[in-house]
Amino acid sequence: MRFSTIDSVPNGDMSKTYCRCGNIVSLDTRTVRLKHSLKKNVECPICRNFRISGELEYMNCLFDGTLDEQVGA
Repeated sequence: MRFSTIDSVPNGDMSKTYCRCGNIVSLDTRTVRLKHSLKKNVECPICRNFRISGELEYMNCLFDGTLDEQVGA
């Protein structure tokens, strides 16, 4: 029996798919299936970090009351 840990995932449990930017992403197969079932995009680390930083910036602007109309669009 093979076990997945936070440090390693057996190669047979890995799945490769494309990010919208064109990079090939190698993730745990269960993670890819879950994201597809939730109709979410599978993202490479660069796109994921970019998306999250944009969401954080938007939330900070909402909190500070400095939200510009173009930021929310």
